[in-house]
Amino acid sequence: MKVQELRQLMEAADMEHLMKAFAESYKHLRKEQKEEIDPVIVDILKGYTVVKKKTEEIVVEFEDLEQEIEDFARNAYAQNYVAPNRVIPKNQRSKWRFMVKKFIKELEKIPLEDSNYAKAVKLLTDIYALICDSCIRYMFSTEDPFRSIGWEQAALFELVVRKTFSTDYTREEFSRLLLLAAGSGLSIDTLRISQQIILIDGLKTRAALEPAAEEVQKMIEERAEKLKGLKKYDNRRHGLESDINELCDLFLLLSAALAELDRGVEYYFSHYNRDSEESTLYHALNLIDRMEEDELWIQVYEYGMKHKIKLADYMQTKYEERKKQSS
Repeated sequence: MKVQELRQLMEAADMEHLMKAFAESYKHLRKEQKEEIDPVIVDILKGYTVVKKKTEEIVVEFEDLEQEIEDFARNAYAQNYVAPNRVIPKNQRSKWRFMVKKFIKELEKIPLEDSNYAKAVKLLTDIYALICDSCIRYMFSTEDPFRSIGWEQAALFELVVRKTFSTDYTREEFSRLLLLAAGSGLSIDTLRISQQIILIDGLKTRAALEPAAEEVQKMIEERAEKLKGLKKYDNRRHGLESDINELCDLFLLLSAALAELDRGVEYYFSHYNRDSEESTLYHALNLIDRMEEDELWIQVYEYGMKHKIKLADYMQTKYEERKKQSS
């Protein structure tokens, strides 16, 4: 609806209906949108003149923010916040955490209708990826980069996922989120599966889950092909095998979300790099148990029974108890 059409409807409506429409519309705003519009509403209702920022000013502000973030990232990856250098003064290096907090706050409040929204989401994803990288690389003087910036890793990843999926996104952005869920650096108190479940919850529909599963499968097979060309003791093997295993975990969870767990388990066992089938089954059961659905756990266990994979007696007892409860 155009603004003029809205004005005409409002002029024809009685006060009770007008107030109800306004209140219902306000409820649909996100928290950050409410924070931005609240002062404007108060000023209008008090009869003050609302001064709008010029579009040119907003564009300049965003470009400045974008440049600041890019400069920060370049210095972080160059270790200029921890190593001796002439770029970042020593007394400024510990302030990186306040910079990141500011970046996230500024990017988070950019509304969906803003022309810079897509760029803002990319920058937010870049910051998240950088902090993940700093969990496994010495980039800042801290034991836990996420704790230092005042964010739980799961909460920041949820923000990135929500912002990405609230508008159109490219295949490249989609693939990057899958990789971040499957193999990025982790905070001290974060589990890999929590990131994977956040991503799956963000996909919501079958139309989104199916291409995700296809993309993960493609990633697994690309890495498996590279693995075939390496000698037994090549030092690149461990990294590739680890990547494949993390992606296999994500594929198994996506298969469960798609109600295609049988196919997912079959694929999982044919690609997961393990010492034995028993250890793979234990891992798959622990993984699927996080979804808190006994029927899925039973389904994976029965796959093991069908293929005569022997587990400890207590697992058989656990299977029988769950089977009884679900019947």
